Amino acid sequence: MTDIFSGDLPVKAIVTRPPWVDRCRVVPFDHQIVGVERMRQQPYFLLADEMGAGKSKQSIDLAQVLHVYDKSIDRVIVITEASIRPVWFDPEFGELAKHLWKGLPSNVTEYHQKLRTWDWEPAPVAEGLQWLVTNYDYVINEDRLDELSEWANKRTLLILDESSAIKNHKAVRTKACMRLRRKCGRVLLLNGTPIANSPADMLSQGNMMSPDILECGGITHFRARYAVMGGYVAEVKRGNRVFKVATQVIKWQHIDDLQRRFAPYVLRRLKKDCMDLPEKLPPVTLTVPLSAKSWKLYREMRDEMVVWLGTGASSAQQAMGKAIRLRQITSGFLGGIEEMEGLLDFSGRENENLPEWMLPIEPVEPITLKAPQRIQEVGTEKLDMFIDWFKVRLEEDAAFKVIVWCAFLPELHRLMNRMREEFQNVRVEGLYGGQKKDERERALRLLDPRTTCAGPAIVAGTIGTGGKGHTFTASHTVVNMSFDYSLEKYLQASDRVHRHSQVHPVSYFDIAATGPTGQKTIDHIIIRSRYSKEDIATMTTSAWVQALREE
Repeated sequence: MTDIFSGDLPVKAIVTRPPWVDRCRVVPFDHQIVGVERMRQQPYFLLADEMGAGKSKQSIDLAQVLHVYDKSIDRVIVITEASIRPVWFDPEFGELAKHLWKGLPSNVTEYHQKLRTWDWEPAPVAEGLQWLVTNYDYVINEDRLDELSEWANKRTLLILDESSAIKNHKAVRTKACMRLRRKCGRVLLLNGTPIANSPADMLSQGNMMSPDILECGGITHFRARYAVMGGYVAEVKRGNRVFKVATQVIKWQHIDDLQRRFAPYVLRRLKKDCMDLPEKLPPVTLTVPLSAKSWKLYREMRDEMVVWLGTGASSAQQAMGKAIRLRQITSGFLGGIEEMEGLLDFSGRENENLPEWMLPIEPVEPITLKAPQRIQEVGTEKLDMFIDWFKVRLEEDAAFKVIVWCAFLPELHRLMNRMREEFQNVRVEGLYGGQKKDERERALRLLDPRTTCAGPAIVAGTIGTGGKGHTFTASHTVVNMSFDYSLEKYLQASDRVHRHSQVHPVSYFDIAATGPTGQKTIDHIIIRSRYSKEDIATMTTSAWVQALREE
């Protein structure tokens, strides 16, 4: 992962204590005071502090400073991921409930299917600050976008939380946000991993702030300036002429120019440089051998995949899609894939961020890889190891609490059921897509330090649902039972426990399957990619072949 901002911008600074600090119910850290004052000077900004450094608090304080002291805004629109919307809105434990100032009337509305609202120090609307919280996929609807656009004006601050959601310049959500952004007087982007995959992630985020930053409207222009192209050569016909164009980014160049352009409008601080947090302990890999039956199934599928990749008829995305089956086997199942979107559908969405000349010359048949009608359990090796490991930890700490990340729903539900059977005195909750609201709230409160239980607890979650925005600092241990491809999701999820209010060093454990005599599996490929900060989702076909042969 490239981090073009870290290290070149101020982390700490001695500042004169501005008057707004005394109005905060939660006293800001020095770096948060600096952040608010920096953002205050620019009508568009990207706050790229590392996860856990308090981006939401800084943005809430900024809005109140702009309303009370600068008198430049009276409305705020917060757009975030659906799973994080309650983190902002919740009237009891949400970020707004924690950081709205005393003496400043505010109205908070959740713009969703069921309109909900609550008041902070109620007063006539004209006297207060109005907040509207929604999520990206909800506002792509044309009628909702029209309604929201009518509400926005030049005295509106637009906050785009987890702004990597709009890094694809052709995506519907990006276009919707761009339309809304034109109606708002100010825009603030929040993202702890702004360039998780490549510098190309900054194109749409930069243009969302202001086209003047990059002076580069499209991906073709961006790559011409910052990328060295190579790899597969495609022929593209333009009228009567045929052009040969390279289709792969070999490396990035002129990053110093990219950094220079963004520097006045970006602030990036790492937690270790601006907060006194306990250390992150090095991750520990716990290995467990697959049974002979599971290993035979895994080996046959892996070898077949290597041969298939070697034919040259596949794409890197297709390789990644097939590798999901290998991940399932090491997790003990076949079938029941939780999320395939963005990985397996090559009918258009995956290629939205590519210029026309990079689209496939011939139509590519989408890979379906639909989950079998009946989910097949092929082994319990990882689960059995986790139960033994948990028993030891419980003997050491009778109030032991842990967050466990799973890639697949059948794996998650099996884990929850077994833990409830084995440990009657342990609170067990799940955090995953599609669950009931009360179940989700129980999970979120179980590892929140303000609402946690006195005894031991486990929250089992999928990274896609629980890996962003939440605070789980009642636990100081993270276990990865299975693995997501995305480096960005991994980094986000790992910091749910390493943030303000954590008082213990944080431990990380990866459970990796091996062959019966220690042979490596796809689990090791993913773990190794994380150590080197490489995103496995960007691997080429040849890299997949090499990695699988090295197992």
